[in-house]
This record gives sequence, C-alpha cells and structure tokens, in this order.
Amino acid sequence: MLILKKINNNVALACSDAGDEVVVFGKGVGFPSMPYELEDTSVIEKTFVSDGGNSPDALTTVSDEVLRAASDITDLAKANLGCQMAAKLPFVMADHIQFAVDRTREGIEISNPLANEVARVYQREHELGVQGLAIIQEYTGILLPEVEASSLALHMVSSELGTSTPPRNMDELLQTAAILEGIVEVVERQVGFELDRTCYAYVRFITHTRYLIRRFKKDKPMASANLSLFQQAARDFPETYKLALAINQYLERTRNWSCSDEEMLYLMMHLNQLQPREPQPE
Repeated sequence: MLILKKINNNVALACSDAGDEVVVFGKGVGFPSMPYELEDTSVIEKTFVSDGGNSPDALTTVSDEVLRAASDITDLAKANLGCQMAAKLPFVMADHIQFAVDRTREGIEISNPLANEVARVYQREHELGVQGLAIIQEYTGILLPEVEASSLALHMVSSELGTSTPPRNMDELLQTAAILEGIVEVVERQVGFELDRTCYAYVRFITHTRYLIRRFKKDKPMASANLSLFQQAARDFPETYKLALAINQYLERTRNWSCSDEEMLYLMMHLNQLQPREPQPE
C-alpha cells in the first residue's frame, strides 16, 4: 500500500491497491518519510474511505483513543440504523468528540438547549449516542455529559442524509429537530395519546417529515400531481386529513410554509400508520 501523507504518527493518507484514497490507522504508519510503500499491511488496524475533502485534516489534533472511539461509534451506527452513512462521518465524529473531551477535561460546561427534543425526535440515534458515551469513556477515561449523546445523535442523523456536516452547521440540525418536535406535539395533541417512538411507522414518519423540511428550506416544494387522489383520501380518511391539516397550519403559523396537496397526501399516508405508545409496567 502506498502511504501518501502523514496526518499524525499513527494515521496517514494512503492509496489502496484498488486506487482509492483512504485514511489508514496503525502504529507508526506516519513515521517514515512520505511517500513510501508500506510492505507489512498487518500493522493497519483501521481503514477509512476518504471522500476527497478536508476531513482527514481534522485528525491532526485528534488523539488515537478518540479516533478509535469515533470509529467504533460509526460502526455501531452503520450496524443499527440500516442505511448508508456519509464517508466523512468518522472524521467529523472524531473532531467533535476531541473537542468535547478537551472541554470536559478543562471543566468547561457543555450545553445543548435542544437535547431533550433531539432525544424525543431521533430516539434510535439518541440511544446509539448514549452507547457512544460509554465507548468514549472506555477509550479516553472521560465521561462526557449526557447532553453529548444528543450531539452524537445529530451527527448520525446528518450522515444518514448523506451530508454529514461539521459542527458549525449543527444549528441547522437543531432547528430541524425543534420543528420536528413541534410537529410531533401537534399530532399528539390532536390524537390524544403519546406516539410510539420505537415503532417503524414513527421512524418513517420522521424521515419523511425531515425531507419535507429540507424541501421547504431549499424552496423546492413537491408539485401536486395527484390532486384527485388527495381529494379522495381526504374524504375517505377525514380524521387523518385533520391531522395533516393541523401540521400544515402549524408550519404556516411558525415558518410561513404551506404544504402542497401532494405533500399533504404523503403526510396522510404516514400519519395513518402511527401507533400509540404502550403503557409502561409499574
């Protein structure tokens, strides 16, 4: 394997045998003069696919322990979320974790004003974030505050969209989480019960609504191509139509966004599958 550029003593940019640009982690791979041919590839512990951007450069200030933790958390997300994750996720995750670890060591308080909303809206990702905190503690000896589980969750959410973003864009993700939480509250208020956030129907509803918000932000609403079908669905399922209408009114009131008939139809399809949360045993 051809090692191209040192990132730190144990991390380097390389070219795989297939000709792909990768980031390799292994003891001492960054020591020799660059470039060089690595003969003993058994020293490579981890290989990350590079997306050709500046992601590997973020690792210059990241400890080996944090990189291992970020790699394990990324693998955990891939195994449990069942979707394609952005290639730069381990780099963005490592950069964020190093920042959080450093601040915690210095006694600087870490806050996330929407941590509760993130935990409620992105329940699967948040649960993985909680497991991620344990992984970070195992590697670094630092127990990050609970709010960091939400931050890890948001990085996973961003990567699921194929646009894993650096921390400077986290505000947009937090804003989306707040909008989603507002929508969920509208639905729960209308139906009179708490939604089951663990069911597949809820995950699909949140995923669809997330993309709906993205289209609004890009000013690319979905055109109405099934007007007659929407009108028929509104007649056949009046209660579900009222739910979709309540969501649309919430978006109009809070964001000045208005759903097309096509978007209302898709909302109704997902809303019709939502289930109440089962009561917890006392």
